[in-house]
Amino acid sequence: MMNLIHFRTTCKTLVFASMLVMLSACGDDDTEVIIVEVPVETPIETPVETPVETVPEEVALEYIGTEKCLACHSDKKSFLETGHNMMLTEVINDEEPQYPFTSVTGAADVIEGLLNTLGDPDGWKDIKYVLGGTITANLFIDKNGYIMNGQKAGMMLKPKGTQITSEMMMPYIRSTEPDGHPYGPCGRCHTTGWKAYTSASGDERNLFRQDDMPGMTGTFAMTGIQCESCHGAGSEHIKGPSKHNIVKIADARIAEDFLAEDMANGKAVSCIECHTTEDARRLYPDYVTEYEHAFGEGTMNSRLPVVGEFGQPEGRKDDVSGGGRHAAATLKGVDPDTGVAMGKKASFNCSTCHNPHQSAVNHDKAGHENAMVRQCTDCHTMQFSDVPESDIASAAHEFIAKCTDCHMPTESHLFKIDLEGAKDDPRHFSADGEFQMPWLRAWDSCSGCHAEDYDIRAQKIGKIHKDVGF
Repeated sequence: MMNLIHFRTTCKTLVFASMLVMLSACGDDDTEVIIVEVPVETPIETPVETPVETVPEEVALEYIGTEKCLACHSDKKSFLETGHNMMLTEVINDEEPQYPFTSVTGAADVIEGLLNTLGDPDGWKDIKYVLGGTITANLFIDKNGYIMNGQKAGMMLKPKGTQITSEMMMPYIRSTEPDGHPYGPCGRCHTTGWKAYTSASGDERNLFRQDDMPGMTGTFAMTGIQCESCHGAGSEHIKGPSKHNIVKIADARIAEDFLAEDMANGKAVSCIECHTTEDARRLYPDYVTEYEHAFGEGTMNSRLPVVGEFGQPEGRKDDVSGGGRHAAATLKGVDPDTGVAMGKKASFNCSTCHNPHQSAVNHDKAGHENAMVRQCTDCHTMQFSDVPESDIASAAHEFIAKCTDCHMPTESHLFKIDLEGAKDDPRHFSADGEFQMPWLRAWDSCSGCHAEDYDIRAQKIGKIHKDVGF
């Protein structure tokens, strides 16, 4: 008897047919396998799930301190003498702070005429912090966290070894109110890891004041501008050093960064955030700059005010705070009427010319000889024009004047010189007269050598350089 096995093929015809043939081999010889052929359906592939790469939650970065950084980067120890790390110095054990090239010896004994409610200090035991001390001047903070404000409250820098006397002290009066000068926005650029006190209703991100002092309108991780201020908090980098977990040159933080829960804590700070004018300050609670209110958000551009933070113009020769303080703003060279950055060096970083780990101010000191990585003449030629009726002007400029005499008076970083018009000519200012145009006038660049007739000389020569200007 013949056994008939009928089979209708599906997508697995071949597999089943093979099985049946093998089965038939085990049965009677006359067993017949009949396979009914039908079109084979296209197999339906089961989708293979690709593993999803999970993005780890953002790690909360923590500061580790400059000494740990230098344990590996020992070739950067000269940074400890640059002044950045001493922008704010704590008075420890009631003893005078020490600076590498300057002196505050005796200063605590001659501060007087203060408006602070704590009164004049009786030595270092009544001073909590010292501001500055390496480039321009020193100010002092009392034990309530207020900057000392009064007739003899500050001092210009004196060389190391100098005994500070009463005659060396100067007035510093920002407010006539008692305790009228809290340590607030200053912390952004004098400390590492500054977080503003969040005073707005419902904002509990930082309800602390440094050392619980009422004059401190925020907190910080470390005094001074330390390595991690510019490169970002190093807690991840020290675990596994990599160029991917540390910042070499920082991008400027924007309002969004400060409005985040961490208030930008741990993020690297760009030079331009501090070396600028008040026009670009990001302050609590909205962190939108005055420039952004005028021209739109998302930039660190800033204008050069006629009346600046210390009551003087900022960015030109008459900038009493020193050109380096506003170097990034002047490099940008913003037209105050349009908001457009027109400086030819607007794209430069400070490190284009400076070694940030050495002191340009103290380049004559051991360890700081290479503070400038580029000189003017590395990029610019020096061919000078002669003045009509004079055969010596070009030689005088070439052999007597330095590039910086004309292009960087009082360390201004505007560089560009416009010899047209008098010092107060409206063309040198914004339409509303509140801001300066981003260039140096004849008065800024020429009056240092030609105090009486700089305008006349500027008009005669027209242009200093024959072929290449700045």
